[in-house]
Amino acid sequence: MGRGTCLPHLLKVRLKWRPNSSKLLLEGPHIEILVSTTRPEFEEGRAIGLEYQELRVHALIDTGASLTVINPQIATTCKLLQTDWNRITTVGGMAGSYPAYAAAISFPETDLPNFDVIRVVACPIIEQRFFSCLIGRDILRKWLLTYDGPNGEVELKA
Repeated sequence: MGRGTCLPHLLKVRLKWRPNSSKLLLEGPHIEILVSTTRPEFEEGRAIGLEYQELRVHALIDTGASLTVINPQIATTCKLLQTDWNRITTVGGMAGSYPAYAAAISFPETDLPNFDVIRVVACPIIEQRFFSCLIGRDILRKWLLTYDGPNGEVELKA
């Protein structure tokens, strides 16, 4: 077995949904997520009476995004801790530096593993009704993604 090989039969969690092919084409594959401050910070803060919010949002699964991106309002609402800056080039070719944050991302009503500490970048996402986060390859590299356009199905294995 070569280095970096991931065998699908070793992946234990499977999530499959069928939005239908026209909805999948219009909206893309998206999933509900919970965003909050990192799990350790969340638990320590709650223990001393600090209030942190978990925000439920829709996230587009975006194989073109190298990083997970959130709308800046999510970082503010969830009181995420800024860690540094990241240069992002958008689909239209515009480039800029945007704040990066430490966050936690979980997937409610699924058995997908949580990311208790993950880096996200807060960059305005063009006006969308369907999502306010892009799940990038930083998360997708942990999963096997199957996009079945003709049957209107998406499957994730983790």
